[in-house]
Amino acid sequence: MDNAVSDAARSADFKQRDEQSLYKEKGITIRRMEAGEAAEVRRIGRRAFDGLESLWVGKPKQAVVAVKDDKIVGAILYKFLQSRGRKVGYFDYAFVDPDYHGQGVGGVLYKAGADYLWEQGCDALTALVKDDNVGSWRLLLKNGFARVSIPEIIRQFGFTEMLRQYFGTPFCMGIGMEYYIARRDLECPSGKGGNIKQMAAYWLVNLLLFCIVLLRIQNIGIALAAYSVVLAGEILAGCCTTMFTKREWHFRLNNGGGLICALVNFIAVYPMVGNWYPDRYENTESFRKDMGIHALAGWIFVLVLSSISLFSQHIFARYIGQISSILLIYRILAFYPFESFGGVRVYRWKRWMYLLMSVLSAAVLVVNRMQ
Repeated sequence: MDNAVSDAARSADFKQRDEQSLYKEKGITIRRMEAGEAAEVRRIGRRAFDGLESLWVGKPKQAVVAVKDDKIVGAILYKFLQSRGRKVGYFDYAFVDPDYHGQGVGGVLYKAGADYLWEQGCDALTALVKDDNVGSWRLLLKNGFARVSIPEIIRQFGFTEMLRQYFGTPFCMGIGMEYYIARRDLECPSGKGGNIKQMAAYWLVNLLLFCIVLLRIQNIGIALAAYSVVLAGEILAGCCTTMFTKREWHFRLNNGGGLICALVNFIAVYPMVGNWYPDRYENTESFRKDMGIHALAGWIFVLVLSSISLFSQHIFARYIGQISSILLIYRILAFYPFESFGGVRVYRWKRWMYLLMSVLSAAVLVVNRMQ
């Protein structure tokens, strides 16, 4: 009886709150988060993310929530930033309860959430999304956001404000994350530049990060050349694979996580993420196959390079082998913050293939260690 009374009271409470809703569509109500709901919103957010990402979802102070079947099924956590006297709304987290995926909740939530922040007098909206999180970035693009590079952020906000955005949000720590902007009064150019420009940025940024590693190395020139070969080879290996599919692919450097990458480079090589991405994502077996084969090809390239030191003791070969062995580890870890290196694509395609890939990688690493 007590449970029935409690459920009835909760249902009545939700209906009363729905009268103050921001938006209703398809049986989904979007409204502001009320006092006492923060813990529930956090619980759903932690369910929506995997592994370490789930731990980042804290108890929100401000959020709009999606309500269906008399319960909260999704939310957008937001905060306001200032940029040159302009008000910027930042999508801190956006998520839908996994039990309600595929029911249109995300589309309604993102549209109503963006409209609500515009109504609060925002001059711009910003967000961070992980590279292959097509569910989120597709909805952002649909609601007027554009994926942008750091130079474009500087053009939009200025250098000082770019730093505030970079360090005032998880951008500096979000490995594999990309930055999105929507402007009320000025259209942001879509995209981040052509393949050549992005490949050059990826190569240059990672060589600069590698300078931290060079502080611990005597043969600086040889080590730098070896790392350049590994980076260029990874790009070319991925490019060759894309030629055998009917999809359009583009190379992108992911801007997020620069601070973490720099700190890790004091211990071991850790590049900022750059990868080939298809123009269109599909929830099909053929798409997962193309993504998996592409990642597998990159893994094979790194595996071969990591084995070079077994056949040659030349210092250049040893550096290539050592660098590639570290990158090989990153490629077989299919969880954040390593999944953007490609392992998770193989895992989603064929789990037995991922297991085989992991076993072979471990074998090569052990043999290299014994040398």
